[in-house]
Amino acid sequence: MIRLPSVLLATCLATPALAASTRNTPPIHSQAELQHYLRETPVQSTPLAPLPPASRKRFLAQLRFRPHGIDINYDEPAAELTHPQIVQLYALFGQPPPSDDLGVTPARQRQLRLERVEDARRRGCIPAQCPESEAERHFDALSAIKPRFSLPDAQRFAAEKRDYDRLFGGFFHDPVAWRNLGDPDLRLLVRALYTTLYAVPDAAHVAQLRRVLQEMQRRGMTGDADFEELYKAEIGIRQFDAAARLRGEYPGMHVAALPAFTPGPAPVDNQPTALSVDVHSDTMRRQAFNLGGPLRIVVIAGCHFSEDAARAIEADAQLRPLFERHSVWLASPAQPIEDVSAWDRQFPGLPMYVAWHQDEWSMLPNWGMPTYYVFRDGRLAKQFKGWLGTAKLKQELHDAGAL
Repeated sequence: MIRLPSVLLATCLATPALAASTRNTPPIHSQAELQHYLRETPVQSTPLAPLPPASRKRFLAQLRFRPHGIDINYDEPAAELTHPQIVQLYALFGQPPPSDDLGVTPARQRQLRLERVEDARRRGCIPAQCPESEAERHFDALSAIKPRFSLPDAQRFAAEKRDYDRLFGGFFHDPVAWRNLGDPDLRLLVRALYTTLYAVPDAAHVAQLRRVLQEMQRRGMTGDADFEELYKAEIGIRQFDAAARLRGEYPGMHVAALPAFTPGPAPVDNQPTALSVDVHSDTMRRQAFNLGGPLRIVVIAGCHFSEDAARAIEADAQLRPLFERHSVWLASPAQPIEDVSAWDRQFPGLPMYVAWHQDEWSMLPNWGMPTYYVFRDGRLAKQFKGWLGTAKLKQELHDAGAL
């Protein structure tokens, strides 16, 4: 954040006309203000200009103006713009970017532009006027699907996979045809795959991601960083050896080395399992959990709100012994292992575990953080979510007969 003013200054000096337009425009806070801005301002003098036409259309369609703010989907800017350009784009709406490293490098942005020029030449059209390809039309359709937050997480994630398969599965049925896709289409395939792998990685879609990245590598489109999501996905499907090989093959990835996996006893029938990390020996193993005892509290964790909860619980004389004895702090299968190690160092009495596979934990319908599930004698007695302080937590636990 300290670097932000100098970044903005550098951008102002590099593109004076664009910067002036942004500086003289009050922040946009409504759909009506946005429409007025788009009517009155040539797009090439706005922070939207660096976005390709289809990307710009998706970005604008995904904006959500709320009574207390605006929701900005950063997927399109992150895939196409440098960080200074993202700073200017967010300033249009009176907001800072969600992180200070969001965006592509200038070298990657030049590569993306060259790929679009070459694809347009291959298709016989002008880059800015090329009709959308079939892959991009399908990507538009995928981007337009509204999240089904009313569904339990397992059903929502399954629906997202079905959406992806319906729109993109056909590209993999013919092993030759999909390789004839243009370079921009391959990048869209990767982004589409990320939407189905971000929460619950599965072997079939991870295999598709491998195939697309291999083809992109064959075309000279990739750098080491392009394999970071595949590395995380391999860990998510518990292919630790494959992940370790990737890290060796692409040392430029900004990913942490995995602890050594130590095989443990065979999983017990009908008992869910999770990955545990020993920060002292730098090892991890698969562990079964029995939810059939007198009391078990499962806490879905992994965000700063769950950290706030853990910190307050450790500081409370009544809650700390209860949670140290009876709780399981559980993260989703996609949780980075290095985050688990950091958690365990911070909260040694409340260690975090990573669900081996979400299907094993089907008794937990939602994975928002933090969500609390209180089991009594193997039966779910109460479910509640959020962090509203120790008093509220104690009241919920008392109502569940746990306190």
